[in-house]
Formats: sequence, structure tokens, C-alpha cells
Amino acid sequence: MEQQAAIKKKIDSGNTRLASLLDDVTRGQIKIPAFQRDFVWTDEQILGLIDSIYSGYPVGSLLLWSTKIPLKYERNVGGYELPEVKEDYPVDYVLDGQQRLTTLYGVFNADKPTRNKELSSRFDIHYVPAQDKFYNKESKPGDVNSVGLYNILDTTKLIAELAKFNAHEIGMITRLVDKFKDYEFPVVTIKERTNQEVCRIFQRINSSGTRLSTIELLTAWTWSEKFNLRNEIDTIKDSLSAKGYDQVDETLLMRCLTSIINNQIDSDSLIDVNPDDLVTAMASLKKGIEHTIDFLERDLKIQNSSFLPFPIMLVPLVYFFSKCDRPTGHQYSSIKRWFWCCGLSQRYKAGTNTYVMEDIQGMDNIISNPNLYIQPPVKIEAGFFRKAWRSNSSAAKTTICLLAQMNPRSFITGKVVDLGAALAAYNSRQFHHIYPKSFLAKKGIGFHESNIIANIAFLTAQDNNKISDNDPAIYFPTIHEAERDAIFKAAIIGEPLKNGDKSYEEFIDTRERDLIAIANMAMTGVL
Repeated sequence: MEQQAAIKKKIDSGNTRLASLLDDVTRGQIKIPAFQRDFVWTDEQILGLIDSIYSGYPVGSLLLWSTKIPLKYERNVGGYELPEVKEDYPVDYVLDGQQRLTTLYGVFNADKPTRNKELSSRFDIHYVPAQDKFYNKESKPGDVNSVGLYNILDTTKLIAELAKFNAHEIGMITRLVDKFKDYEFPVVTIKERTNQEVCRIFQRINSSGTRLSTIELLTAWTWSEKFNLRNEIDTIKDSLSAKGYDQVDETLLMRCLTSIINNQIDSDSLIDVNPDDLVTAMASLKKGIEHTIDFLERDLKIQNSSFLPFPIMLVPLVYFFSKCDRPTGHQYSSIKRWFWCCGLSQRYKAGTNTYVMEDIQGMDNIISNPNLYIQPPVKIEAGFFRKAWRSNSSAAKTTICLLAQMNPRSFITGKVVDLGAALAAYNSRQFHHIYPKSFLAKKGIGFHESNIIANIAFLTAQDNNKISDNDPAIYFPTIHEAERDAIFKAAIIGEPLKNGDKSYEEFIDTRERDLIAIANMAMTGVL
């Protein structure tokens, strides 16, 4: 019984008349929190709500959250500026029913000054008693008398309107007024809930069907005149985009932030974080992001987020650089080894969250003891370099990063490949099938055999066009003699393969072994 009483205390339900509900909005007792969506209803939905209330149909309940916590909230409803009122808590924040409440407030205040004239015109609903029908003012027939709904709840304004109607029409309008004044909305109010409970409730019942992102809730929770989490995250995203890391989305950034604050990656856990801690952590996130991108560009030659084998690899990296101000050479070496072990073993292909948490702990270990290594298993996934060449696959991305470490040079001209152009734009013309697919097809070797990672090298678009579908035995000898050794070494094409006269099977067997050797060097810190 005590437990049931406690639950009941946390959830109140009842009915509130329409006029009283709108009055609560006007005087600031009911507020729309900033994490709610903009108004998205169509004209049909607006008219449908009004007609349903007039017909006495249920239109759904409102869910409110009564709290003493001051949140950032919308200071206007549907474009209508609310009067300045003394802040008095607790107040009721709308968790579900925002679109309905905004519609009603707009419809019954459509004659008031507004910041959004387009939306105001959509709220300007009129009742035509001769037809017993509702219209938007702009679509109303011009030859009939009507009354704006913004007049019907105010007796003074309504009396002035009635003079233009006959007795029957006045009776219809009186009936209309009674139906709206007497209409009662079911209202459910939750109380004494933690921030995290409120987050869960909203996510489960939000009738829009759109999952609320944690960042929207946190923005409301932590907002101040000096700090806006949404703006902070957007600023980071803009900075990343300018550096070629535009694919780093806010979900990934929130995971990075969560790791810094809570040593977790489930961003929902941020709901109960002290706002001051969140502000401090944002500064650490910015530092961690900046140093991580510097590390990826300088030490691993990764110019674009597209080439990260697994985007979530950013989380342990950002965690490390947010906590470690001046990494030692040994720590840099450890992180590089970790990067290659993750990519080549396909560590984050499955069981991702568990491994990310393990690696965050590993980062902690090398921060507290710089002489340690963070070392996942040194292994290469079976058949790694014989996987299909798909430029968006994690295996292909890892291989591209590996080849980039060799300072690749184009085959014909010997020109150093501009990694900034090749990697930043992810230009498919910068990659080349060493044994061209068309050439192999003429020998009866199908696409699935020819289009594999071990058959790929960097190449300028110009040289790619020159080589076209030529036999390697023909175009290999055209490579400038003085540059041959450097070019082939950078492409990881060993001595036995330099004439281009090996069978495709022999070439792949040999180059696969060479790629594995280089991969092992990377994973053990020798490269």
C-alpha cells in the first residue's frame, strides 16, 4: 500500500478546462521546454483538432512534469510572446502534447501581436454558424458571416461580434462557446522524478515518434546565458568539418563527452551530471578533439574522417588526449600500435561497446603509467587483404591508412601522391587495381577475384588514365628506372613482382604476405 501511495504521489491525473489550461500557459505555470520540437502540424491537423473538440471527441492527454528545476524554455508559444511574469517554481513543463497545446494557444490568440505572421495566419480559424463548419480565414467563403475563435472565450469581444448574426446563428455560436469552454483535457502530471527518469519517460511516450536526443535534454538542463550545450557541440562540428572530419556526428561527440565525464559511452548517463561538471568537461572535449585530429593527421596521415576504420575509435583517442596534456614518445607509440591493432584485427566489428570500454581503461593505464602499452591482441583478421575492395569498408580504410604510411608515389611519373587530395576527397581515381580488372577479365578472372584489397595501390588520376587496362608486364617497365625501387617499395610491391610478369595468383600470394609483414610492423611499433 505504501509503495502504491508513493507511486500515486509521483503521478497526478485529472481534467482541466480549456480556458484554464490556456491561462496557465499565459501566466507561465505551464512552459514548453527548449528541447521540444518546432511546430510541425499541418493545416489539416489544426482544423482536425478544433473540430474534434467541438464534436466532444477525445484528443489525447497532456503530460506535464512538475519540477523546481529551472530549465531553458520557449519564451513564446507559436510565435506569440508570453507576458513577463515573476518566476515561481515549481512549474509544469510539457513533455507530451506540445503540438496540441501550441495549436490551441495560437488559435485562441490569433489576433495578438506575433513574431511569426505566417504561422499566425494558419492559426486564424473561423466558425461559420450558417454551415456549422470551421475554416482557416484565408480559405473561408467570402459571402458568409463568421466569428474568429480568438473572440469566443472573451465575453467582451464576443458580444461586439454577435451583432452581425441572426438569432439562429447566435444560438449556434452560443453552443460553440459552451462546447469549448466546457471541454476538459485529461492532464497527467509527474512529480519527484529524477532527470534520468524524465528522459526515459519522454523518450517512450513522445507521440511524435521521434526519439529525443540526450543533447536536447542536456541543453535545457544546463542552459545559461554563458553556456549553451547545443551551440558548443555545433561549434565543434563546424571546426571538425573545416578539417575534413565532417562525418563526426553529434552522437559520437556525445559519446566522447560521456567518456570524459563518466568513463562510459552511454550518453544517457549524462542526464544526472552536475551542470558545472558538464561545462568543465566541454573544455576538455574541445582540447581532446583538437589534439586527436592533430595526431591522426600528423602521425597517421589521416586527412579525413572517412578513413577511420571505425568512427568510434575516436572515443578512446579523444579520451586520452583530453586527459593527457603532454604525451611522451612512448605514449604516442602505444596509441599508434593500438590504432593498427584495432583496424587490422577488426576489433570493433562486433562487441563494440565492451571493447571501447576496455580501451578507455587501457588509455587510463598508460596515462597513469606512461611506460605501459595499451595493447589489444596483435593479430590480423583471416583473409584480411583478400576481402573485396569496397572503399567504405573498415578493412579497405585500414589498408588505405597503412599504404599512406609508406609515402606512396605514382607508378608512371613517380610523383609523390598528394595524400591531402587523395584522402581528404576520398577520390576513387586515386586508387588503382594493379592488375586491372578489364585485363584480368580477358584472362577469365572474374570481378570478385580481381576486385580485392591486395590488388590496390595509390595512383594519381593522371597515371590511372594512362595505365587503363594494360597488362602489368607492359606498363611496369615504363616506370622510370631511377624511381622504380622507391615507387615499388612505397606501394609494397616486392622484388619478385617488379617485372609484372607473374601470374595474378602469384602476385596476390606474394603481395598479401608483404602486406601482412608491414601490418605486423605497424602493430608492434616497428613501422
